[in-house]
Amino acid sequence: MHGIRTAGRPALGIAIGIGLVLLNSCGGHPVLDLAAVYRDGSGRIMVELGQCGKKVDARGPTLTVTPDEGDTTYWGTGRDPGRPGPFLLFAPPGAWAVKGKPGGPRALEPRHGYNLHFTVLEDGHRVRYTSSSDFRREDIDSLRPGQLWANGEAMSRERFRAHVTSEC
Repeated sequence: MHGIRTAGRPALGIAIGIGLVLLNSCGGHPVLDLAAVYRDGSGRIMVELGQCGKKVDARGPTLTVTPDEGDTTYWGTGRDPGRPGPFLLFAPPGAWAVKGKPGGPRALEPRHGYNLHFTVLEDGHRVRYTSSSDFRREDIDSLRPGQLWANGEAMSRERFRAHVTSEC
């Protein structure tokens, strides 16, 4: 028995080594949490997207909702839509050429998960990083005036900006 285990260890080590080389060669990219969701002074649900650097090639901000029945993409964009200031969660800027479900939600539903996702490219084709941010209605309802929901917690706008800087 001892000889069998010893003989297996080099094979296992080689397999793990090959796996690590393959993972590294796939060009894995970081997944950051660079979006903040909050209610403005009028109670409207707003989104602010952070970014790493001044000029980025961002693709496809997308809002996906996970109700009890499964995933549904409510809106998404194609090429770089640009980065306007904060925008309404359920009404992204018209210049984005948003594709999505007609008659999608206009309010956050209880017990539904929401995900905002976008990808940033380098050299127009290689993924530099992606951003994926999750939240629920209960998270947004728990915010005090002036707070944002980002990185899985309530925070101030200043702390969100510091978070984006540290993520980048």
